[in-house]
Amino acid sequence: MKRLPVLIGFFTAAAMALTQAPVGFTRDEGYYFTAAQSYEAWLKIFFHSPAAAIAQTERYWSYNFEHPGLTKLLFALSHLAFTPWLPDTLAWRLPAFFFAGLLSYWLCVLGLSRSRAAGILAPLLFWCAERTFFHGHLACFDVPICALWAGVGVAWLAALRRLPATGYRPPVWFGILYGISLAVKHNAWVLPGVLLVHGLLIRERRRALLTLPWILLSPIVLVACWPLLWHDPLRHLGDWIAFHTHHVHYAWWYFGAVLRAPPFPIAYPLVVDALALPLPLVVLLAAAGLSLLVDFARRRLDAQRLLELGLAGAAVLPFMLRTTPIFGGIKHWLAFVALLTPEAAGLLVKAADLAGFRRAVQIAAAAVLLPGAWQIVHLHPYGTSAYGELAGDVPGAATLGMQRQYWSNNVTAVLPWLNAHCPPGARVYFHEVNVESYRAYILSGMLRGDIRYAGGPADADYVALQWHREFRDREPETWNAFGTHRPATGLYLDEVPQIVVYARPGLPGAP
Repeated sequence: MKRLPVLIGFFTAAAMALTQAPVGFTRDEGYYFTAAQSYEAWLKIFFHSPAAAIAQTERYWSYNFEHPGLTKLLFALSHLAFTPWLPDTLAWRLPAFFFAGLLSYWLCVLGLSRSRAAGILAPLLFWCAERTFFHGHLACFDVPICALWAGVGVAWLAALRRLPATGYRPPVWFGILYGISLAVKHNAWVLPGVLLVHGLLIRERRRALLTLPWILLSPIVLVACWPLLWHDPLRHLGDWIAFHTHHVHYAWWYFGAVLRAPPFPIAYPLVVDALALPLPLVVLLAAAGLSLLVDFARRRLDAQRLLELGLAGAAVLPFMLRTTPIFGGIKHWLAFVALLTPEAAGLLVKAADLAGFRRAVQIAAAAVLLPGAWQIVHLHPYGTSAYGELAGDVPGAATLGMQRQYWSNNVTAVLPWLNAHCPPGARVYFHEVNVESYRAYILSGMLRGDIRYAGGPADADYVALQWHREFRDREPETWNAFGTHRPATGLYLDEVPQIVVYARPGLPGAP
C-alpha cells in the first residue's frame, strides 16, 4: 500500500512525458519559457560568482514579476540540466510532469484512507478528461498549485495525527510545504483561512492550533525561492499583490454573450465544469459534493472529509463572487475537481460493492472512466476546446455559444501546412500567439526558422486566425487585406472551426 501512491505518481508523470510532444505552447508558457531563460542566465552567474549574481537579481528576475519564482526556477534548472539530452521545450516542461505525478500521489493517499480501489480511482478520475489531462503537460502553474493544494492538506492531516495528546512534535514539513505552495501561485493565499476554520471545527482543536503557527515558516520559503524579493522585498510583494487584486478581465464567450466585466454569473465555474467534463465524471463529482455537504450538515464528517470539503470549496468559491476574473476555462479551480475525487472514488466503490458480484468495481470504474479516456483520444492535444456530453460535445458547445478555445495552442494543427506552403521568409500573422510562443515553436522544430512573425493581417502573407467571438473583427480585417473570403486550410474539430488559415492570392496554398 505504501508503494502504490509512488507508482501511480510515477506512471502519471511518465504518461505526461510520453504524450506532450503534440501539445502546443500556450501563451503563458511562452512567458514562462522566457522567464526561465532569464533565470538560467542568472543561475550560471550564481554558480560562478554568487555575490555577482545576487547583485543582479533585479535585472534577471524582474520579468514576469506578477508570479512567484519557484516553478520558473525549476523550469530553468531542468533546462540547464537536461538540454544536452532533451529538446529545449521538453526540458522546460519536465517539472510540470513531476507536479502532475505529485498530484496523483496525494490524491491516491487521500483515496487510500477509504480503500485500495479508491486510492487507485481518485487520480484516475481527475486525469480521465481532456481538459485536466491537457493541463498536466504545461510548464505553467495551474497543476502545480492544484497538487500543492492537495499536498498541504495531506501534510496538515499528517501533522495532526502525529501530535501526541500530551506532547508536541514540530510539524516542520507542513510549514515548508505551505511555503512552497505560496512560492508557486497566489491561490495559496486562502489556505490559512481554510485550515484555521478546519482546526476550529474538529475534535483535535488543540493540536490544530499548535500546528497552524508553523505556517509562519512560509515567508522564509517564499523569499528563498524567489530572489526578486532579495532586493526591496516590500515593493515587490506589493506589486505582486496589486497585480492580482486589480487583475484585468479578459473577454469570455458564455451562452452566446461576451462577458467583459463583472458582475459575472454566480454559477459560472460550476456550469463550465459540468459542460467541459465527461458526463459520468460530472455526475460522480456532484454526488461527492452532495455527500460531503449532507454529512457536514449532519455533523458526520471526520477530519479528512471535512478538510476535503473545505479545500474543494475554497478552490471554487472565489470564482462565484461575481467579481473575480473568470478567464481560462477550468484551470484556475482545478483543485475543486481534484479534492472531490477521493470522495467520488469512495462512493463509486461503495456503489459497486452493493451490486454484490465479482468485478463490480472494475465494471463501474470502466463505465465512469471510458468516456473521459475517449475524450482524450478524440481531442488531444486540443484540450482547451474539449466539451463533454452535457454540452453536446464540441459541436453542441459551439451551438450553445461557449468559448471554443483559449491560449492559442491549437495553432499546432496548421504549422505543418504553413511549413509546407510558406515561401522562404514569408510573414505569418499568428493570431493570439505571442512572440515568445512563436519563438518556442521555432526552437522546438515545429515551425521553420525563416517564417517571420507579422503584427497583423495587413503586414502578413498568411494569417492563422483563432475562432474567438470577441475577436470577430479579425476575419473581416483579413478579408479586406487579402481580397478573399476563402480560407486555405484550418483546424476543424467535429466540423467546428477552431483555426482558420488565409493565404494571399497568388501565394502557395492559396485557394
